[in-house]
Amino acid sequence: MEGYHPESYGEAFADVYDEWYSEVTDTVACVATVARLAGGGPVLELGAGTGRLVIPLAAAGVDVWALDASRTMLAALAAKPGSTRVRLLLGDMARPPVRPGAGFGVVLCAFNALFNLPDVGEQRLCLEAAAGLLAPGGRLVVETSLPGGAPDPDTGRPASPGDFETDAVDVRALEEDRVVLSAWQHRPANQEIRGQMIDITAAGIRLRPWQLHYRTAPQLDATARDAGLVLLERWSDWQGARFDPVLSTEQIAVYGLRR
Repeated sequence: MEGYHPESYGEAFADVYDEWYSEVTDTVACVATVARLAGGGPVLELGAGTGRLVIPLAAAGVDVWALDASRTMLAALAAKPGSTRVRLLLGDMARPPVRPGAGFGVVLCAFNALFNLPDVGEQRLCLEAAAGLLAPGGRLVVETSLPGGAPDPDTGRPASPGDFETDAVDVRALEEDRVVLSAWQHRPANQEIRGQMIDITAAGIRLRPWQLHYRTAPQLDATARDAGLVLLERWSDWQGARFDPVLSTEQIAVYGLRR
């Protein structure tokens, strides 16, 4: 989509994000895991959105920073109880406005935030920047879905296996005064999924664009190696379930600095 920028997703979805996507991550398990990995050090979340993770992290006593490219997302975060414990940063996650060597115990890139970046080059820049912000012994934690066909419109997770091109329109919501349609295109050759949520009410039509440039687990590991990182652990969920390279459709990848 022409004109799609780092802030585009947040500007399009900030007003409905909590309603539609509050449960894409196991928040309780994620907070416990990130706090443990941080070991008392500060945490930076890249693409923090409306604060569904940083606010409970702060409530757990973690020194937490929230970076997002969208002013509207950060405004929604700032309006929530507990947000005063969070340090807010406006900026592109591939070029975070934080000095290198900041010494974070964890840099967190939660559900598919990394894949919102438009190409491999931007994703590599993000991982390189994250590596430069880690304290010795710090961890980069990346949560993503994995290739498996077109996404479920409610969750963004792959709905079915396949490596074929797909165009589809689904009904996401059908209410008395509102219809929400999800239209998307899956282009496996480019490892790209582009879509629009078409929000129709009596007041008019609101288009909410989104896109994912996804990577396989081995591809993500290779990009991390290029950024000076090494894979330490990989789970299929925040509970630490065993990752199956064939069957798992989600991953939590934990990277450390390469010595």
